[in-house]
Amino acid sequence: MRALAAVAAATATTALAAPYPARFRLRLVTPRASLGHCRASSSARSPRRACYATTMGDETSTSVATQTQEPAAVGAGSVKQQLSKLVTASLRTTVPEVEVEPMVEVCTAKFGDYQCNNAMGLWSRIKGSGTSFKNPNAIGQAIAKNLPPSDIIESTSVAGPGFVNIVLSNSWVAKRIQDMLVNGIKTWAPILPVKRAVLDFSSPNIAKEMHVGHLRSTIIGDTLARMFEFSNVEVLRRNHVGDWGTQFGMLIQYLFEKFPNWEEIGSQAIGDLQTFYKASKHRFDGDPEFKDRAQQAVVRLQGGEERYRAAWNKICEISRNEFDLVYKRLNVKLEEKGESFYNPYIPQVLEELDNKGLIKESEGAKVIFIEGHQIPLIVVKRDGGFNYASTDLAALWYRLNVEKAEWIIYVTDVGQQQHFDMFFSAARMAGWLPDPKEKKFPKTNHVGFGLVLGSDGKRFRTRSTEVVRLIELLDEAKSQSKSELLQRLTENGKIVDWTEEELEKTSEAVGYGAVKYADLKNNRLTNYTFSFEQMLSDKGNTAVYLQYAHARICSIIRKSNKDVEELKMSGAISLDHPDERVLGLYLIRFAEVSLAPFTESFLRHLFHEA
Repeated sequence: MRALAAVAAATATTALAAPYPARFRLRLVTPRASLGHCRASSSARSPRRACYATTMGDETSTSVATQTQEPAAVGAGSVKQQLSKLVTASLRTTVPEVEVEPMVEVCTAKFGDYQCNNAMGLWSRIKGSGTSFKNPNAIGQAIAKNLPPSDIIESTSVAGPGFVNIVLSNSWVAKRIQDMLVNGIKTWAPILPVKRAVLDFSSPNIAKEMHVGHLRSTIIGDTLARMFEFSNVEVLRRNHVGDWGTQFGMLIQYLFEKFPNWEEIGSQAIGDLQTFYKASKHRFDGDPEFKDRAQQAVVRLQGGEERYRAAWNKICEISRNEFDLVYKRLNVKLEEKGESFYNPYIPQVLEELDNKGLIKESEGAKVIFIEGHQIPLIVVKRDGGFNYASTDLAALWYRLNVEKAEWIIYVTDVGQQQHFDMFFSAARMAGWLPDPKEKKFPKTNHVGFGLVLGSDGKRFRTRSTEVVRLIELLDEAKSQSKSELLQRLTENGKIVDWTEEELEKTSEAVGYGAVKYADLKNNRLTNYTFSFEQMLSDKGNTAVYLQYAHARICSIIRKSNKDVEELKMSGAISLDHPDERVLGLYLIRFAEVSLAPFTESFLRHLFHEA
C-alpha cells in the first residue's frame, strides 16, 4: 500500500511533497540566476532496492516489450519501460531462438542505475543445446554489446554471472525532467495495456447510512481509479449499491402503515434513515403478520406497481443525498449502477450458464459447483429468488459485453474473498475470462482490505456500540484540524490575516486528507487502529507533515521572487553535482512508482488475482 499512498499523494488535488535537504535541489541554470526548485519534487520517491547478484527484477508487460522504436522519446513511458525496449531488442539479437521478456530492475549499488538480470535465466535454458556461450557472463556481455544506440544510456558494465549494469546519461535525465517541467507531469504517466477499466467500490446499502466500514473501500477504490486515470485509462467508477431485495418490502410497508399520507409530507415521513430502518426491522422481526405484508410488498415492488415503485424511489433518493454528503467531503466521484440495474439481465445470464451445463440442482437451489471449494456457488435460492452471486454474474456479463471493460476490479473487505474466488471461477468456466496464467485480458481482481479498529483493538464503534457514522467521523477530523489551526494562528499572531473561508478550506484539506492518507499508508490487508491524534500529527509519516512540507516549498518559491513559468522555458536543468544526480534519478522514477501497482509481480501483493 505504500505505492498507493505515494501515488495518491502525487496525483491528489492538493500536491503533497516530501522535503529534501538543501543539497538535494535541482538547479535551473539561467543567465541571471539559479532557483532551488523543481515542481517534480512533489512526486513520490520510488522504493529503492539493493542490487545483488541474486536480485531478479519485475516482469515488464508484453505490450511494452513489443514497442521497439528508436531513439526513445523523452516522455515515452517510464525509464524502466524505455530501457526494457532496448533490452528486448538486444535479447532478440543475442538469443533469437529464445522467447524471453526483459528483466530490468533499479540498481542502488555503485555499479549502475539500472540492471538487466536476464543472463542467468537464459543460461539455464540454453546450456547444453550447442550454444556458443560458455557461461552466464558471456551472455551478459552479449546483451550489453547488442543494446541499440540510445541517448538514454551513458555506459554499461557486466558483473558476476552476467548482470548488465546500466548508467543513465546525465543529459538525458536532465532533458526528461525539463520536458516534464515544460509539458506537465502527465508526460510521465505510465503506459498500461488496457484502455478501459471498471472500479467497483464503496457500494453502501440503500436505507442505511454509510459507516466507518465503508471508509476503506471508498478511499482505496478512489485511489486506484485516480491511478488508472492518470495512466490515461478510461475508468468507469461504479457504485454497486444495495438497492434491491427483501428489505425494501419491509421499509415500504412500514412507510405505508406509519405514514399513510407519506406522499404529501415527503422526506419528513422517513426522517433519519438509520432510525427509520431500525424501527421497520424491529416491527418485521416481532410481528409475523407485518412480516407477511412486507413480503407481499416485495412482490408488488418487483411487479412494478406504481405506488410501491414511487416509495422505493423516495427511499433511494434520500439515501443518495446522504451518500453524496460523504463523497463530497472525500472528493470522490462515482456513478451508481446498483443491484436493481442488473436485475433484468439475471435471467438471460443464468440461461446462458445453464445452456453451457454449469448450473445444477442441489437441495432445491440452483448452483454452480466450483473445483477446490466444498460448497457450491448458489445462483438461485430455494424460493426462486436471486442473490449476490446471480447479481454479480449479471453485472460482470454487462461490464464485459456492454461496457467492454478490459479490467474489472472489486474493492471490498477480505471477508468476501471466498465469494470472489468462486464468482471469478464460474466466469472462467463460462468462458468469459481467460486462465490467469495466460496473462491475457479481460481480467478481474478482488482488492480486499482489513478492518478499522478502535483504541480497544475491536471494531471501531461509538460508546453505545453503534457503528461510527462516516460523515460524523469526517466532520470530527475537520473540527479537530480547525481547532489546531486556530490555536497555532492565534499563538503566532497571524489569525487576523485569515478569512473564515480560508480557515474552512484549510481545515477540510488537512482533516479529510489526514483520514485518507492514514488509511493508504497502512498495509491494506491488515487491520489498523483509527486515531485522530496520530493522523493529525504534523510529525512523521502523516498527510499533515506532507502538506506542511509542500507549503514550505511554495513559500520558498514565493520568497525567491522568481517567475517559475519563465524559468521553465528559459532555464536548463543541470546535474553536475553528485547529489543533484541522485535527486534527478529519484524524480524520473516517478512513473515507475505509478506503474508498480499495475505490474504482474506487484499484483500478486496488491490484488487477489482472478
